[in-house]
Amino acid sequence: MVMATASYATAFTCKGYTDSQQVGEAIVVNASKAIVAETKAYQRMKKAGLKIDIVRCQ
Repeated sequence: MVMATASYATAFTCKGYTDSQQVGEAIVVNASKAIVAETKAYQRMKKAGLKIDIVRCQ
């Protein structure tokens, strides 16, 4: 079951923004959907100490 779930994961490039300005560097997150990738990236960036308002992933 784990292998089947992992095969649907896609690599997303995510950037954090504050006041329409990019904060830090883009990170790569593996997730099944963009919204899941944005949530993961937001948590990683916050843990790294970045102050961000929003995360966008492509």
